Amino acid sequence: MMVFRDVGKRYGEVTALAGVNWEIAAGTSVALVGADGSGKTTLLRLAVGLERPDSGTIVRAPEVASADRCGYMPQRFSLYRNLTVAEQLRLSGALFGLGAAGQRRAEELLAFVGLAAHREKSVGALSGGMKQKLALATALLHRPRLLLLDEPTVGVDALARREFWGLLQAVHEEGVTLAVATPDTGEAVYCERVAYLREGRICGTYTPAEWLRRTGTDNLEAALAQAARRDE
Repeated sequence: MMVFRDVGKRYGEVTALAGVNWEIAAGTSVALVGADGSGKTTLLRLAVGLERPDSGTIVRAPEVASADRCGYMPQRFSLYRNLTVAEQLRLSGALFGLGAAGQRRAEELLAFVGLAAHREKSVGALSGGMKQKLALATALLHRPRLLLLDEPTVGVDALARREFWGLLQAVHEEGVTLAVATPDTGEAVYCERVAYLREGRICGTYTPAEWLRRTGTDNLEAALAQAARRDE
C-alpha cells in the first residue's frame, strides 16, 4: 500500500528521519513505536502527504495515491471546539464534498463511536475520550482505505483507551489498513506488526511474537530495549 525507500527529512540542523525503509502493507495493522523525538510524527505526516521528504521516495498504491484517500488523526486535537458534534461532522462532510451521503455516513459513525446521544453537545465540552472518538469518526467520514493515527490515546484514561482500541480493531476488521504511532509498547501489541523507530531509523518491523523470539525476551518492552542496544 505504501513503501518508503531511503526517506530522509531534516528541519534545519535537526535530522528527523535518516534513510527510513519501511512498508505499510495493505490489510495490516502496524504500530509505529518510538520515544518522543524519534520521528514518528514526521513519518506519518510524510505518509499522509502533509510534508515532502528531503531525500528518498515514497511509493503509494493507487487507492492511497493522494492525501484525501487517507484518514489522518493528528496528535494534537484539531477540531472546532465551538461547534456541536453534529455540526463538526456536517462541516467535515462538506469539506470532503460528500453531500447527502456524508450525512448518512455521519449518522452511522456517531452510532459506531457511541456519540449519537451527544450530537448537540459542544465539541469543547466533550471529555478527552469523547474528543478522540469524534476525531476518529471525522477521519473515517470519507471511507479511507488507510488510517494513520498519531498517538491517539495520549491524555485519555485507561477505560477510554481500551474503548478506543476496540473501535480501531472493529475498523480494521472492516478492511481498513491501520498505522498507529505510539510510545506505549502495551498498546503496540494490539497491532499485527510492530515497527520500532529510533533516532530517525526503523530498527525492524516484526509481529510481537517475532520480536520476542528474535531477542529471547518475554515482553515487547524488553525486546525493543534489546534491539536498541544492538543498534547502538
